[in-house]
Amino acid sequence: MEIIPDKKSSFTIEMINETLTYIIADDDPIYRETTLQQLSLIPNLQCLAICDSAVDVNKVLRKFIPDLLILDIEMPNLTGIELAKSLTVLPMIIFITSHSRYAADAFEVDAIDYLVKPVAPHRLMRAIEKARQLQDLKNAVAGNEGFKKENEDSFFIKEKSSYLKINYAEVLYIESLGDFVNIFLDNGDKKIALVNMKNLEQQLPESIFIRISRTHMLNKQKITSVDSASASLNKIQLPIGKTYADYVMQEIIGKNAIKRFI
Repeated sequence: MEIIPDKKSSFTIEMINETLTYIIADDDPIYRETTLQQLSLIPNLQCLAICDSAVDVNKVLRKFIPDLLILDIEMPNLTGIELAKSLTVLPMIIFITSHSRYAADAFEVDAIDYLVKPVAPHRLMRAIEKARQLQDLKNAVAGNEGFKKENEDSFFIKEKSSYLKINYAEVLYIESLGDFVNIFLDNGDKKIALVNMKNLEQQLPESIFIRISRTHMLNKQKITSVDSASASLNKIQLPIGKTYADYVMQEIIGKNAIKRFI
């Protein structure tokens, strides 16, 4: 584990406001160094600590509160995903791993991205840019201002200095990003709102929207097919969480299926 000295004193005030802080952990020194070299090419990033285990990250988090964790998944004693599940205050997380089989588990803890080794520099840059956009939104929007319910047909989200109205009928599905959500619209647009999935679920009407996993909520009217494992919205297929399967099937199908015999 290596704690990086604070270098903020040499930054201008403007640069400090733009800087994204992170802690990185990987038990493979070669991949760890490769990732650090790639990160060094991205401006306005500050590394707070370099760790070779999730256990060390947990110790460092007692001293620092980073904006971002960049974690390998398979590490000794404690995996990156197990670390994320143990935290009560969760920074944004990017997972970097040699295996694609952990993707579903990673997004269950609201990871903002999941990268498979070897990671191309442009792919890491895109993940960091996503984190930066979310951080900028969080800094710009005061608490409880990211989402406002208007009436039974629409809601508002904060977008820069104004509020954008979104009709329920325009929403295809919603994806959790921890403290944020991505709202995917049926015209192909995607909007980001500063509200977590739990609070959003409580404010949106159950008659229109249904939670199918920790990560996704769908507009019932947009569902084109469903089974116990996944729901389809035309060409888009989203997994149904195991604990949600029975509820989703009952809510979507219920007594509406055509019976062979009456």
